[in-house]
Amino acid sequence: MSFEAEVIPLFIGGVIAVSAIEFFLGWRSLRHRKDLRGLFAGHVVAMLLGFFFLIRSLFANWLGVELGIVSISNSVNIGLFGLCWAVSAICVAVMISRLAAPRQ
Repeated sequence: MSFEAEVIPLFIGGVIAVSAIEFFLGWRSLRHRKDLRGLFAGHVVAMLLGFFFLIRSLFANWLGVELGIVSISNSVNIGLFGLCWAVSAICVAVMISRLAAPRQ
């Protein structure tokens, strides 16, 4: 896939910057709910891992990744991105349900 030269490092840097900001603000916001911090960290890590697989699929040529059979490798990377995204969404859903539940 062809991209302008600036797109790839900006995308990768943007993912890292947004994830770092999300983690910092979320961790700080949950300072009184230490029971939810693990789920929040799991969400951020799962999304970063998912983006790793997405970036590997989209920008493999630019990153110098040897894929073997490209279509199979891309299919696996997209599938792993989807699984990581699902784990991330489950972490967020459980956090929301616990935040909405009355504290005991």
